[in-house]
Amino acid sequence: MVLLSSFLWPACSPSEQSKGTVYIEKTGDKFQLIRNCEPFIIKGVSGEVRLKELADIGGNCIRTYDTTNLGAILDEAQSLNIAVIAGIWLPKSNSKWFYPNDSVVAETSQKLKAFAKKYSNHPALLSWCLGNELIYYNIKDWGFARGYNQILDSLKSGDPNHPVGTAFANYGNKAILNFGLKIRNIDLVYVNTFGRLNQLEADRDRWTWLFNKPFVIGEFGENGPWESDGTVWGTPGEINSSQKAERLAAIYDSILPKDNPAFLGSLAFFWGWRQEQTHTWFNVFSQEGEKNEMYFKLAESFGKELKTNRPPKVGLLSIDSIFNANELLLEPSTAHFAKVIASDPEKDSLNYHWNIRTEDWFFVKGDLRCA
Repeated sequence: MVLLSSFLWPACSPSEQSKGTVYIEKTGDKFQLIRNCEPFIIKGVSGEVRLKELADIGGNCIRTYDTTNLGAILDEAQSLNIAVIAGIWLPKSNSKWFYPNDSVVAETSQKLKAFAKKYSNHPALLSWCLGNELIYYNIKDWGFARGYNQILDSLKSGDPNHPVGTAFANYGNKAILNFGLKIRNIDLVYVNTFGRLNQLEADRDRWTWLFNKPFVIGEFGENGPWESDGTVWGTPGEINSSQKAERLAAIYDSILPKDNPAFLGSLAFFWGWRQEQTHTWFNVFSQEGEKNEMYFKLAESFGKELKTNRPPKVGLLSIDSIFNANELLLEPSTAHFAKVIASDPEKDSLNYHWNIRTEDWFFVKGDLRCA
């Protein structure tokens, strides 16, 4: 009876469960997130809106990028049984006005400690993400490390109940070297990676001797504009929503490193609407809230079969019967004929609305807030 009881004893104590405590357990080389006394695999999205739609397709986690309205987000997420990775905005590592400034860092640390304590017992909170793509590449820079470590320690002091990570842009050598040498108290890492996702395990294996942390794919989806083939006039080429949906399914089926012992889950990007190079590049929703095919592919990946009306499938776009964008050098103030091939899964009739926009030549990523 004593032996049997030891096997049935919960993974965490009742007091830990009541606090909403989350922790990372390591057995051999295997890492696991433990939430509500059970292993928890992240199947979620990056974005903080339309939580009911996420629950409808079987998603279990969201990631925010700052702490605006965090209390309301946590409460709504809890009502839908969705976990929240709470992002904390920090300036980039080379912000000399911030990290080397002792008084600014001390004030930030104290405020963040109190803020973390406020939410440390919230049952929807899964983890903190302290900074997004801080670009810590300068090996000679110790000012950032001193400031960041102080802020990190204060956050963990305010909330000892949840792991703290940070988000990297890919798993780059310089960032990992700096964090491995100077910032070792991070519990996990969120890796934002698109075109290089299939190289992640190899990139990580090079550094496990120095920095062996569990990881979450913090952002993934279609290749970013910076990774895409461009036109002769320097504009990246965007694939259509049907192609993006197929790309998303391929990532889930064969590219995500699900068998890696340090893999804790993934977050598709982007759940909501934002302008990034174009108004459609990463988005699962239009600005008006319409769902594209990626929504339904995510549902399939999460194990849900939706019976609702599906969006049209989009095929090739041509102008004057030309499909190659590099051949479309058109004279101003001239008329041209555009055509797109599309079909509806339910054989519904389709209305077409055409929209022509100027190229977003000087847009800086991150200037516009997410909707």
